[in-house]
Amino acid sequence: MSYFLDFTGFLSEKSKKYLIKDVDNVFRELVEYIKTVKSISTTDQYNSFIKKIISIFKDSKVLPATKSSTYEKEIIPISKSSPLTEKTRWGGVALKKVDVDKNFIKKLLVIAKNGVLGFEVHKQKHENLKVLEGACIVLYSNHASPTWRKGKISIRLAVPGDRIKFLPYDEHGIVALTNCVIEEESTNHLGDLVYIFRVSQVAF
Repeated sequence: MSYFLDFTGFLSEKSKKYLIKDVDNVFRELVEYIKTVKSISTTDQYNSFIKKIISIFKDSKVLPATKSSTYEKEIIPISKSSPLTEKTRWGGVALKKVDVDKNFIKKLLVIAKNGVLGFEVHKQKHENLKVLEGACIVLYSNHASPTWRKGKISIRLAVPGDRIKFLPYDEHGIVALTNCVIEEESTNHLGDLVYIFRVSQVAF
């Protein structure tokens, strides 16, 4: 499968207000780079793309200094492999609620700065995400959108308060530009995960 990138909805009014300076310069650099990426069809291409995106934001200093109070609170039990947590290469997961009868799970994705979640898809799982803390880039394909085309991947800067919904077969990935906490409410399909591109963590 070959994917192409769409950046038209990258910055919302909310995310513009969240950034502190050089918004136009960063967006211009990002657009110029994305124009050079004709398609992504391999894991190596995807990893190179993610590394470059992180580099653009790292060098720009466009992101404000953020308090990571929720991140710091949640990462400690994750690092100790406490019950109802799972440690991952990008941070970890804290399980908050499971209701089997109502087919419902709530958890927190606790993502370290520059942490990258793989580009993936679910066959049954419905996900509703809400950014609680920090800033991240979300890559996604919304098959229900009237503007959807096969292989189209939208890129969006998500900031606190933003919500993202993924239906089954919507491809998606996340890149944390700061320490980031995302609340995920989903159906109870814990093993329903297919990686399209497994990603390397980017160390700076």
